[in-house]
Amino acid sequence: MPQGIASLRRIVVGFWAVSVATVAGAVWLSAATEDWTWLARSGAILTALGLLLASRKILIARNDLLALLHDMERADGTERTARLASFKQLQKDIDRQVLEKAGFALLVIGTLIWGFGDLVGKI
Repeated sequence: MPQGIASLRRIVVGFWAVSVATVAGAVWLSAATEDWTWLARSGAILTALGLLLASRKILIARNDLLALLHDMERADGTERTARLASFKQLQKDIDRQVLEKAGFALLVIGTLIWGFGDLVGKI
């Protein structure tokens, strides 16, 4: 597995770990205080994490583009074209498969908890 993809997976796992810890802590705090608005507020944190994760593709694309441009300074026309095609395909795959799906999932889950989390204690 390429190093870039492995590091992206670690980032996604890290975001999910923080998200699960946030919700678990909020559930515990809500149950302890009998105030379920804490759970609802944890949804705001998940939404913010989802936004960060979804927007990370911009930072990755910028770093990859800078690296590509640096490499292209030393490459001839044929090699330059091949590297550009590889870059475009890799970026599409990473964006579509890793970051966007994980970011979108956190946005949906976070928004639902944010909007309805305080109702759990009324069930």
